[in-house]
Amino acid sequence: MDETNLTPAKLADDAVAYKQIRGTDNYNKTTKCTYFLVVLFIKGSGIHYIDDREFPIANNQLHFLFPGQHHHWVTGPETVAHKIVVGQKIFETFSSSDEFSFMRHNLNPIFKLSETMFTHVDAEMEGIKRDVTFLNNDDSWKRILQLRMDILASMMRREAESYIKDNLLPRTNAITKKFWDLINENYIEHKSISWYADKLAVTPNYLNILCKKHMNMTATDMIHYKIMQEAKKQLRFSEDSIKTITFNLGFDNMAAFSSFFKKKSNFSPKEYRA
Repeated sequence: MDETNLTPAKLADDAVAYKQIRGTDNYNKTTKCTYFLVVLFIKGSGIHYIDDREFPIANNQLHFLFPGQHHHWVTGPETVAHKIVVGQKIFETFSSSDEFSFMRHNLNPIFKLSETMFTHVDAEMEGIKRDVTFLNNDDSWKRILQLRMDILASMMRREAESYIKDNLLPRTNAITKKFWDLINENYIEHKSISWYADKLAVTPNYLNILCKKHMNMTATDMIHYKIMQEAKKQLRFSEDSIKTITFNLGFDNMAAFSSFFKKKSNFSPKEYRA
């Protein structure tokens, strides 16, 4: 195996490292991660084993691994990949961490990217490689990395939404699917699980049971996920003031919105937008 290795033997919780993987990597010791891992396979074959599941490796794939998961892989000789390793403490500071965690609990950890999406993700990986190489003695790289990971999360959010719509929801209970549709139509005006349960003619407890079974999250978590998606999009890509965004999202005041956003992301709206 040929690697460009910018990784210390043991990654600290507050460190980030980069590897470029080339060729066969027969890593056959199952390891419980203490870090967040992102791998972009430019070319590849073989198998990635994650928590006792087998995922074939292929071209234009993005793989995620989270702290606490087990994995190993065997790659083919033609493999070329970017590998980013992020210490757990750094990962927990990402305002995008909840987006990645949603993917972990609800979606496959492997995404097959379109050519357009692959080009954008590859460019971000190259940027991270450059940042780790040239800024490893400057704490400013941490903020730069956070921004790059937020960009990556924004890209993957679109992939995740398509996956939910096209793959996950069609396999779920009809009530769960209708609940997701209702959230998308009404999350601004209605944030209480009881309102949705009433519309679906079920109890809030039963709705929670269905969501946990089919979506691996509570009904309230699903509502909050949608609100956070829209909040981050408006904070990142609109020029509206935080006060305007507060009312756009149906919050009564800025304090309530800021408290909600801070609890979910560990950042205030102002810090996230900075």
